[in-house]
Amino acid sequence: MNILKMTAAFGLAIMASGSMALAADLPKASTLVSKMGFGFNIGNTLEVPANQGGPTGWGNPMPSQAYVDSIKAAGFSTVRLPTAWYSHAVGGKVSKGWIDTVQTVVDMCIKDGLYVVLNSHWDTGWLEDKVFATDSATVIKNQKAIWGHLASRFKDYDEHLIFASANEPGVNDPWNGGAQQAFDAKRMQILQRYHQVMIDEVRKSGGNNATRTVVFQMPRTEIDMYELLSQYYPKDPAGDGYTMAEAHFYPYQFSLMKADENWGKMFYFWEDVTTGDASRTCANGALGSKQSIETQFGKLKTAFVSKGIPVIIGEMGAQKRLTLEGQDLEKHLLARAAWYGYVAKIAKADGIVPIIWDTGAEDNLNMTVIRRQKNVDYTILDYEVLNAMRQEYGMSSLSGNSISALVEASSSTVNKSSIAIFKSPSSASANTPLRINTNIKDWSQYETATVRIYSDMSAADGWAKASFVTMSGSKWDWVEEPMTVSNGAWSSVNVPLSSITTISEVNAVVIFINAKGMTGKLAVDYILLNKKGGGADTLESFKSTVFECSPDDGVVVPDELGNIETDKVATATSIGATGGKTVNYVFKANSYTDNYTYNETITPASNNTIAAPAIAQSIHLSVEHGAINATFNAATAGHTTVSLMNSLGQVIASKNVNATCGANSVSLETSYQGAAFLVIRQGSQKMVKTVRLK
Repeated sequence: MNILKMTAAFGLAIMASGSMALAADLPKASTLVSKMGFGFNIGNTLEVPANQGGPTGWGNPMPSQAYVDSIKAAGFSTVRLPTAWYSHAVGGKVSKGWIDTVQTVVDMCIKDGLYVVLNSHWDTGWLEDKVFATDSATVIKNQKAIWGHLASRFKDYDEHLIFASANEPGVNDPWNGGAQQAFDAKRMQILQRYHQVMIDEVRKSGGNNATRTVVFQMPRTEIDMYELLSQYYPKDPAGDGYTMAEAHFYPYQFSLMKADENWGKMFYFWEDVTTGDASRTCANGALGSKQSIETQFGKLKTAFVSKGIPVIIGEMGAQKRLTLEGQDLEKHLLARAAWYGYVAKIAKADGIVPIIWDTGAEDNLNMTVIRRQKNVDYTILDYEVLNAMRQEYGMSSLSGNSISALVEASSSTVNKSSIAIFKSPSSASANTPLRINTNIKDWSQYETATVRIYSDMSAADGWAKASFVTMSGSKWDWVEEPMTVSNGAWSSVNVPLSSITTISEVNAVVIFINAKGMTGKLAVDYILLNKKGGGADTLESFKSTVFECSPDDGVVVPDELGNIETDKVATATSIGATGGKTVNYVFKANSYTDNYTYNETITPASNNTIAAPAIAQSIHLSVEHGAINATFNAATAGHTTVSLMNSLGQVIASKNVNATCGANSVSLETSYQGAAFLVIRQGSQKMVKTVRLK
């Protein structure tokens, strides 16, 4: 080789970028594992499809250098960047602006010495949901075009940048009854072809891509399907040693299960970190127990690591069940931390890189370790999980406690649920709806809903049925899913959303009760929408402003949990000692032609209550000439703040008003364009409505 040419090439590479290197053989994948340590997913951000709002569409801010610095400071050595490409591309050509955006995040990570696993994520399922022969030609065409484009842009980056072919191919395969469609050898050969097209494009692009580490995913990234990937492993033009395999690890009952089933219960605790409730403890070989972790990771070590193919656990985690209280909550949070620590321990011993899933959310069922939503200060949210993993990698614990405040808050929580009271006559059945107009219309990113619900309905001879009803699309198509509600206790009921007719336009939700010969009450605390990629959004969380009504004046009933059907807001009065009086309770909803009623005899010296939000949970908006006009109902008069906020949580416009009981109107002027939120606050309560300003 000409020495002068070599020298010139070396000088150009140094001048180009600190993250770039000579077009030479990069280190083999097995030499990277010890340097990659344990990793962190910047989840629910770059992978948000373009038609769902892009990086900030699911509630997170764009990654900043300060955020990346906090990941490094926490002890992580690897960042996985789940990324959407297909929805940002036309004909497989990804827009320059979008590649520039992603490259900026990659550069911030590499600046901190972090290894970056850059993948192609779900992104409307263009590859992930189409591992079928009928779709393969189109997928192959797009896979080739996208990776050819990306490979050209990143070909000069050094070994700190790793490419991952896909995410969880086949994970959303259709279910038939209780079984998911089989992923057999024929389908694995289709997936093998997807991987092969990707690595061929990367290798032929030249530069450092000739030997860059590339990651291949097993079907659904389920460890139990490791043999299919092992048997049909793509052929690397660079030879052996420059690829990795990927699995994910979410042991269902411990990590993701949201409601008990007849075949098993949710696991709150783990091994010896337990209250002693064996039915709630992941142990004795159950999936996610010590024995299970050792066995599952051992399979990966034998099939791949021992053959020079390192493995990454591209996603792993267990949700925080923050609806638990007191000792149960404390033990649960400690159990989660112990589990994370043991996964890290066995992964490290077996030559596997564990990468935690983190979405930034802080609500129930989150897996977040570093704050970036409620407090954009990038502080540690979960010290216990982080320190458990740090310990296994020889790092000292960081000073901090994340559990005490949560446990203290749970122990002193007063029930703040919206309560609907039901009673049906013994001779006939009665229906009662509790309706919510949704401010989240597009449910395509969600797979289930969780309803936190309480019932103490009873009768000597009677029955009650509960359903979760959605009304969607222009025709308000009615889809009803049955709910099994425990009696005499709070329960979290998990409801599938796969049957919704128009998943992108859900107009309203109804908790629907059909009962006969029953007395008692049913209370709904909150409703969550659970995302396909983990985490959840709150559809509704109810507050307990109580309306106390005189039997003489009837009962004030909110039709949509807030819209008052009558102007009679009665004050509480005592009933004389002479006897009881009969009260008719009328439940009304805009989409029903009937009013559902029951009656109850009030005993002397007692009053009935029905709970509802102080502010209605619906806002009606009109936008014209730079002004937003909003109407809302207030159940009580008082000081009210109306604010318009952008997707970063910044206040664009705000106005204070003295709301009257009943209908109110307010107007805000703004020149802002894009997605925004109108927030109306009265006291400690609020309601939110999304709006897009053009």
